[in-house]
Amino acid sequence: MAKIGLNNFRYSKLTETPEGKATYDGAKKPAKAISCKVDISNNDATLYADDGLAESDTSFQKGSVTAGIDNEDVQTMADLLGHEVSEDGKEMVRNANDVAPYVGFGRIVTKMVNGAYKYTVEFLCKVKFSEPSQDDSTKGESVSFSTTELAGTVATLADGTWSKSKTFDTKTEAVTYLEGLMAKTV
Repeated sequence: MAKIGLNNFRYSKLTETPEGKATYDGAKKPAKAISCKVDISNNDATLYADDGLAESDTSFQKGSVTAGIDNEDVQTMADLLGHEVSEDGKEMVRNANDVAPYVGFGRIVTKMVNGAYKYTVEFLCKVKFSEPSQDDSTKGESVSFSTTELAGTVATLADGTWSKSKTFDTKTEAVTYLEGLMAKTV
């Protein structure tokens, strides 16, 4: 299965009840996807007995995600980083006391399987993004594009779930599933 594309980033604010139930407030579409890298750290333990390996265990510890987007939309950046937006939606105010909320974050990866396209939804259940670095430069003799990378920490829900994944034959089915994972609960 060869990965050949990335599209349809979606995010949704996460709320966890005291009982540990996760709810989302509806899928939102940020800017267009450029890149996405997910790194996972595991807890590893081994037990040696009678001069040999007796037991071993590996479990999820935490993760990180870096998502490259083509545009710093004011509302998206405010949603993901906990900032305020003016009533006209044009100004974002960053405050040192702002706290980024946990969100669900997903994407669709296009794959080629035996000559046919498949669309895999990759959904991270609980992510907290942090303020991105900015690297701007003047236009010289040639034009070069500068884009934003959002970095976030991946955590587990109360029940231990940290990711969901499912493959579909059509992109429409994949988008419907991804947005359904973040459907607003009433």
